[in-house]
Amino acid sequence: MSQKSYSAYSAEEFALDDLFVRWVKHPDDEEVASYWEIWLDKHPHQIEAIDLARELIYTGSKPALPALSSDELSTVWGRIRESLQTMEDVLPLQPDVRVVVGWWYFIRTVFAALGLVLLIGWALWMQYGPNQSVWSIKTHADQTRQIRLPDNSNMTLYPNSAVRYARRWSDETPRAVWLEGEADFSITHRNDTSSARLFRVHTAGLTIEAVGTTFRVRQRPKGTCVALTSGQISLLLKHQNPIRLKPGDSIEVATGSTKSKSLP
Repeated sequence: MSQKSYSAYSAEEFALDDLFVRWVKHPDDEEVASYWEIWLDKHPHQIEAIDLARELIYTGSKPALPALSSDELSTVWGRIRESLQTMEDVLPLQPDVRVVVGWWYFIRTVFAALGLVLLIGWALWMQYGPNQSVWSIKTHADQTRQIRLPDNSNMTLYPNSAVRYARRWSDETPRAVWLEGEADFSITHRNDTSSARLFRVHTAGLTIEAVGTTFRVRQRPKGTCVALTSGQISLLLKHQNPIRLKPGDSIEVATGSTKSKSLP
């Protein structure tokens, strides 16, 4: 079954979408925010659904009401006791009425439980089903893995590393992976080189944008090293203009800093 287009999403479907929730909860994520702003410019008819979905997420994220104080609890219990004392005695039901009422409560309980199960199942499917799930891959100290990404790009994940990315990529989702550790990338070239269609590798200190490219990313305690073999890439750092590398260039970005230096 093909992935449902955002242009036809309802507010409830937006509120269950990982990429949309990330935008609402982390508005400072520049890449995700840029993606949704561009998308909204192209689909203005969905603004009402987007606003309602945002309200659903805000409402669901609100903390529970604070507990009652001891004085408030005493007042509530006092009112309950007073109501019980003034209630008239309840007459027992006739046997035939008890049977009907018993069956009614039984059927109502069964349908309520069934509805709850279906609701939970639907929510889990929307959150973790094939169209929404995220791959998370980790390697051990003596393990190297070859990974084919959803756009047919290739990735070699080296020992003691981890990567995560959306299980399926489409024209409405960015091509992006989140890397911890060391990996080689061989990116499939696309004719569309607009910002929204570039391949991106996110690390703790920087973001790498690539077109059709072969490069290596290696994270170490002192910083992140990027070495370009072929093609072209740009490094995006906070508070600094993008850095473009040529084939054969290597650069290291110090941990916790926006400074970088070229490597021999």
